[in-house]
Amino acid sequence: MKGGVPHYSIPAAALPEGIQLPQGTGLVMEAWMDAQAGAICRGEWSGWPCAGGFDLLRDAVTATDADEGALWLVDDVKRELRPCFSIGEHYEIFLKEIRQPLTSGLISMVFFTEDSICEAEVGRRSEYCPDVDSRLGAKTKAMIAIPVFFAQRCRGVFSAVLFELSPQVTHKEAFMHSDFETLSQAATLWGELMDSQLAGVGIQGGTNSGV
Repeated sequence: MKGGVPHYSIPAAALPEGIQLPQGTGLVMEAWMDAQAGAICRGEWSGWPCAGGFDLLRDAVTATDADEGALWLVDDVKRELRPCFSIGEHYEIFLKEIRQPLTSGLISMVFFTEDSICEAEVGRRSEYCPDVDSRLGAKTKAMIAIPVFFAQRCRGVFSAVLFELSPQVTHKEAFMHSDFETLSQAATLWGELMDSQLAGVGIQGGTNSGV
């Protein structure tokens, strides 16, 4: 989606109560969607516009046999990425305790560069930060991390990891290209679902048309 930012327009009847758009905007909802998306990312909504969309993220992580998967959304105020969805043995710690400062780590690098990674030896990367592993009592071996776009820009990162386990344990050692494709498609679809829900109508025009 990088380089193909969509625009959304909705009928006046679909505007939330009390919201009025300036004359001459053509009913473009970028500003309203940006404000709502920011509130969602900061955890200021009591519910999710498309909570059912987490099922597709869960299915994608399960299909790759990853040990852990998470959706990180950016909190622009606290300058950190926070997990809002997690699947795996450590999901409760992820959701309640883990926060990734924007100043360090591979997840933050993917967020800022808007470039996906599929890394077989995470520990060899200079951007690797062991803080999350330390909190989990684990060591990440392999990682897929994909930027997530909705409301006109990158809002977070969808990630999956494989941990380094004892040689005696039968375990997947690395991700394949098909795993990367599975997670990429899920991240794209989840972002499109968010756009659709935020707009209050089906996707219209732009790079997301036809969904």
